[in-house]
Amino acid sequence: MILQAAEKVTVQGVRVPSERQTVVYPLMGWWQFTNRTAQALVSLYDQGYTIEAAPLMRNLMGHAYAMNWLADSGEPAVVALAEYWRQHKRKLARNVNETWNLPEPVTPSASDPPVFANHESEQIHKKLMGEIEKFDNMVKAYGTADVYPVYRHQSAYSHTTAATADAFLIMDEGKLKFTTEPKGGEADIIMERLWVPVALLQAAAAISPLLAGNPMKSTIDKAMRDLGLPHTLLNLQRSRPL
Repeated sequence: MILQAAEKVTVQGVRVPSERQTVVYPLMGWWQFTNRTAQALVSLYDQGYTIEAAPLMRNLMGHAYAMNWLADSGEPAVVALAEYWRQHKRKLARNVNETWNLPEPVTPSASDPPVFANHESEQIHKKLMGEIEKFDNMVKAYGTADVYPVYRHQSAYSHTTAATADAFLIMDEGKLKFTTEPKGGEADIIMERLWVPVALLQAAAAISPLLAGNPMKSTIDKAMRDLGLPHTLLNLQRSRPL
């Protein structure tokens, strides 16, 4: 229902008040990413995949939170996001130049560093950078540190760890054997299946009020009632001000 409503909104086209366009542009991209990631997750779950989908679940959680962070923090967050992306491109160019024997070095596109009106603005920028760089900082900023262990659990299957090996190893009568499917099976993704609509609702609730007519509001309200979810899941509030 949530994905269908989102698709209908985007197909029809959205109107954005001019004063919100700077924030909505990256939000729209992230919204499409979260919706397609959720579709990919459900498809993988339906095909019997479990821990293999963990990197997507981790991405879905991170982007749903980031959408709320961006909508809440406004243009200073857009500046922080742009600077974070510039840093990534600079590091990538340096890695390529250090390891690839290219005829010409890779040079990231030139861009001016952000300029701040005062010391307070610069300090806000530093806080926002810390939050977009580390998910742990972001969830703590919104008083939801208990979300991070779930994210960290997903991270174990998103990197090269012993967890991805152990999932296919079993001890049977003192002998170590392997299985072609991960242990736990469907039981391991019950919570993930339940969290997919929560992440979708968080993402939709972040962007919809910034669009003309708040087009996802009725869908969000109905889904929250049908699922019996508390509105505190959507109304993320900073526990520490910028």
